[in-house]
Amino acid sequence: MMFEIPKDRSRNSKVAWFTFVISIVVISLFLIFFAGNQAFSSDKVHQNSPIDEIITSPLNVTVSGYGKFVPRIQRGINALSGGHIVEVFKKPGSLVKKGQIILSLNNPKLERLMETSELALLEEQANQQRIIAESIQALDDQRGQIRLAKVRLALADAELVAHKKLKDNQVISTLDLHKAQVAWEQEDAILQMELSRLQTLKKTRKAIDDSGQYRLEKAIKQRELLVSEVEQLNIRASMDGMLTELSDDLDIGRRVDEGQAVGMIADLSSYYARINITASDAEYVSSGLVAQIQFKGVEIFGQVSRVEPTVNNGSVEIDISFNNKLPAAVRPNIDVNASIEVADHKNILVVNRPVGVIRPHREYSLFVLDEAGEVFLLRSINVGDIAGEQMQVLDGAYQGEQILTRVPKHLASVSQIMVADIYE
Repeated sequence: MMFEIPKDRSRNSKVAWFTFVISIVVISLFLIFFAGNQAFSSDKVHQNSPIDEIITSPLNVTVSGYGKFVPRIQRGINALSGGHIVEVFKKPGSLVKKGQIILSLNNPKLERLMETSELALLEEQANQQRIIAESIQALDDQRGQIRLAKVRLALADAELVAHKKLKDNQVISTLDLHKAQVAWEQEDAILQMELSRLQTLKKTRKAIDDSGQYRLEKAIKQRELLVSEVEQLNIRASMDGMLTELSDDLDIGRRVDEGQAVGMIADLSSYYARINITASDAEYVSSGLVAQIQFKGVEIFGQVSRVEPTVNNGSVEIDISFNNKLPAAVRPNIDVNASIEVADHKNILVVNRPVGVIRPHREYSLFVLDEAGEVFLLRSINVGDIAGEQMQVLDGAYQGEQILTRVPKHLASVSQIMVADIYE
């Protein structure tokens, strides 16, 4: 008779218990997963439901647009002299100081004219010196003639006095006295004539001097003008700022005509945003409305300062101004998105916007669930503002009523819809 080795029952009991625990854990995880999946599916179904209930809720109505930052002060760069491009010193995006050279031109003909004008100026300066010298000499000669005439008149006067005394003493005849009197009158007439000639000579020489001075000033102005035109072959920045634009055709050797626009400089100290919105939204936007601008993850606030009165390609331009200092990241022509607050309602009737409701402040025929909760019936509803996927109900429906937001295609032409038909 053989003896059996007794089995370790405690060990078997432990294994059974461990198996039981593992089974419970697996079943629990399965139930949790199933319940979560069901909840998710239920939520998804709810989110995609074509039915929505009218509730009382706040509604913030905004108009969206896009655009760019625009500097308030911009100045065009024009070529004041014509020539061929020698070198381009600055590129768009470069910061410039007033007077810095942006590009330089070459004009040999203009430079030759400047050299010729310099010679003409030297000639006129020499001619003016000659005229002044001639005037001084002529006036000095005339004054000498006057002095001689005065001397001769004084001598004639002395002879006349002497002849009068001799006549009184009956030494000379009346004829001799008369001759002395005539000689005095002749010398006096000569003196008066020389004095008159001096006055005439002064006027003549002044006219000659003025004419020479005018020619000299003309030569100086011509010289200054040509020097300025040659200097303007260096096209410079007219103010501090950023070079935002430069013509694409500014290649070395290319001709630039006088007055041609070559670029644009912007003052970086002050900006506004130029935004494009749809023409349909423009009727709700006016000056003074608050606007939010977004760019590069930054949000700033401003006010609508201008609304363009005309429509261009279905859009309208508006300007948004800023009262506070702008971030350093703001640069000309950076793309921005704008949101303009048109209305901020506190407690109004709100419902999800049905398909087909596009324009605000219109009357639409929508399906509203009846009191029994079985049939959707068409009803005229006045829609107020629209904000995204929500709309304001002004009239025709009440809080708690349910609206069909998405009508199945096969039921598009009917006037009433059974609830059961929606999910077929």
